[in-house]
Amino acid sequence: MLIRRKHRKVPSLNTTSTADISFMLLIFFLVTTSMDQDKGMTRQLPPMDDEQQEEVVDVDKRNVMALKITAENELLVDDSMIAVGQLSDRVVDFVSHCPDRKKHVITLDVSRVAKYNTYFAVQNEIVTAYGKLRDAHAYVLYHHDYAACSPDEREVVRREYPQRIAENYRPAETQEGGGV
Repeated sequence: MLIRRKHRKVPSLNTTSTADISFMLLIFFLVTTSMDQDKGMTRQLPPMDDEQQEEVVDVDKRNVMALKITAENELLVDDSMIAVGQLSDRVVDFVSHCPDRKKHVITLDVSRVAKYNTYFAVQNEIVTAYGKLRDAHAYVLYHHDYAACSPDEREVVRREYPQRIAENYRPAETQEGGGV
């Protein structure tokens, strides 16, 4: 005798709207999240090849401000120690009183063992100083600050106060404080 078993139906779940819900959640998260842009300083890095091209330029010593960050994270300006917070005012004073301010140069020599935060603090102070100089000059010329200038006006102000920074790249052995 054959016993017939009853075929049971497996309960099913209606999944037709699952794709719609997942796409709506995806769109919701894309719309509500913000993508912050990283801000940084514009600097030209040295070339990657082993043959570094060095350009020799004669500069009057009165037009040079020498900055040095030592291995102990101390800042020297023309061989005298100052606090990093005072650098902005010193740069403004140097550039504004430079005999030929369009040909001034700020040299930066950094020890390889100095902290990265010290280097960035010095760079921020230099950028702040140039911002002050450019704001003041833009206000004299156009009666508003540098940020409100048109691109052509900004170019005129940048030509008057060019940002001229020379960084020294040396192997770690040639600097005091040893290697990396």
